[in-house]
Amino acid sequence: MGYNQGISTYKEMQFHTADQGKLIVMLYERLAQELYRAKEFIEKKDLIGKGEAILKSQNIIMELINSLDLSAGQIALNLQSLYFFTFRELNLINLHKDITKLEKVIQVIENLKFAWEEIAINNPKTKPQTATAAARVNTLSIVE
Repeated sequence: MGYNQGISTYKEMQFHTADQGKLIVMLYERLAQELYRAKEFIEKKDLIGKGEAILKSQNIIMELINSLDLSAGQIALNLQSLYFFTFRELNLINLHKDITKLEKVIQVIENLKFAWEEIAINNPKTKPQTATAAARVNTLSIVE
């Protein structure tokens, strides 16, 4: 087994054994990575790379939207609104290559990631309302 294959296997095993809160954190981590990549590609004027990174980001956001349990109440509805807003902003960023808007989106996602990290650390047994994404996360290549 080669080094890269070993790392990939380790990440996949980590993914499959993570609790639901950690899976959400993994989604946010990957989302942040893709957003930072999009920023780098905009700075390098690499339109193809930018488009791919933004598309991956939007796929993760759609997964977060699909994982919401809207019966959970106002928090889930607020998250849904925030995710839709972020998705639309990424469309505009992709079109206009606007780094300032992208930095604001990154800040929002980093804040949400931090909040979910706190939830996952402080309540490891808790099943967050938005964590039903577990079965579909693998399709987003989280463990690349």
